[in-house]
Amino acid sequence: MKKRILLWAVFSSVAALVILTAIAVFALQPRRIRTFAEDGLSRHLNMVAKIDEISLSFYPRWRLAGQGLSLRFPNRPDLPPFISIERFSMNVGLFSLMRRHVETVHADGLKIAVPHGDVRQALTAGESSRRDSDVIIDHFVTHDATLTFVRRKPEDTPLEFLIHDLTVDAVGFGREMPFEATLTNPVPRGLVRTRGRVGPWLRSDGPMTPVSGAFTFSDADLSTINGIGGTLGSTGDFSGDLTAIKVVGQATVPNFSLDLGGKPVLLDCAYETIVDGTDGTTVLEHVDATLVQTKLSVTGAIRNLPGPGRHQVDLVVHVPDGNIEDLLALALDTPKPVMLGDISLHATLSLPPGRARVRDRLKLQGRFGLTSTRFTDTGVQDKLKELSRRSQGKKTDEELGRVLTNLRGRFKLGSGRMALDQLTFEVPGAQVALDGYYALANQEIDLRGTLRMKASVSKAVGGFKSFFLKPFDPLFRKDGAGAVIPIKITGTREAPKFGIEAGKIFKN
Repeated sequence: MKKRILLWAVFSSVAALVILTAIAVFALQPRRIRTFAEDGLSRHLNMVAKIDEISLSFYPRWRLAGQGLSLRFPNRPDLPPFISIERFSMNVGLFSLMRRHVETVHADGLKIAVPHGDVRQALTAGESSRRDSDVIIDHFVTHDATLTFVRRKPEDTPLEFLIHDLTVDAVGFGREMPFEATLTNPVPRGLVRTRGRVGPWLRSDGPMTPVSGAFTFSDADLSTINGIGGTLGSTGDFSGDLTAIKVVGQATVPNFSLDLGGKPVLLDCAYETIVDGTDGTTVLEHVDATLVQTKLSVTGAIRNLPGPGRHQVDLVVHVPDGNIEDLLALALDTPKPVMLGDISLHATLSLPPGRARVRDRLKLQGRFGLTSTRFTDTGVQDKLKELSRRSQGKKTDEELGRVLTNLRGRFKLGSGRMALDQLTFEVPGAQVALDGYYALANQEIDLRGTLRMKASVSKAVGGFKSFFLKPFDPLFRKDGAGAVIPIKITGTREAPKFGIEAGKIFKN
């Protein structure tokens, strides 16, 4: 009796398994699977889903494979698919199907094409409700995928990221999904490793689906932005969506340089930025940078324009209290700094794209102030001491001590030529006011203005010659100063020439 019951139990189990298998085989007909998958994806994602081909094999394990999966925005066949996959495959089992779980999906040829904002706004009039997932994919794995941001003009080159590896876990509708990815950032070109969470999927606007996580950006080549050099490393956190990601992090460039003729210097910064995924523009909300030892505050934007390597840089730079030698290092490659001193600076900077050197493309304007400035060249410093001594009417043997220079003015740089306006500098006993220009390419100087001295001309010259100059003292005396003399500075930065504009003396 027991043996008969046991045989009946075995027979019933086998029969049930055969019946369930038959039902599963019937339900898993490729045509039914494709229809089920297309309907489910379309309903949950609010998109038009299409699968070209589905196949099912049973040996050695049940295996489902497909080709040509695409998800398109409704009523916009002119746009590329938002998501497309060339081939995909997965192992399936009877019990996992009953649990509505898939262990791992492997995908090849994944492409994500995010349309620009104007298109998405026209598509978001649909439903915005969210439905929880009834099918879970434990792991979604893909290699060599691409993330593309479509431009407003079809003829413009899109912004494209190469995704080398991507794994998304617990994939389903209406839920957050952990992910890990390794990708190449196009500009500046470098490797990004990131992990975080994406989702839940927004049916009303898929590209606006939230994403967050942390990243490491290594070996970024700044020379992919023409005119800038150095290797950047950065770490930080991000949050937002594919169209606008807020990034908070720190970056270091040990060899930062500009194509101005200077030398590489250390640049560290902490930043808060917004990356516009629709066109690759980076908005610098706040950047606290240190160039060598000088603190800078920077805001602005780096706009990614159509075409390879085309960027428009627009920044506002503020230096409340820095070192002039740190800034000059970017423009002058000299064994020692030309001058030492404290600087305050406020400037707007614009660097349009192009193949020309930075000094020919850079547009810069603002104001600056230098205090306690000392020239490192002993010849220049001796001339300033002599100017101070004569301007005070002191004798050659009188001790002056350390002569420090205060320098301030306004500047405007364009096409490699810097216009200087209201340029003034002071040494004890003298004030100089100049206007003119400085050419970056050949270092040519042309500055003209006035030298205002505490002493009269005769006292400044001193010695035997002063006797003959005393009758001319009233000619130069003006506005309470001992002498006001029209002067000019010409020549080059390395060989300046100082002179008096005699014609202006007699004209006045």
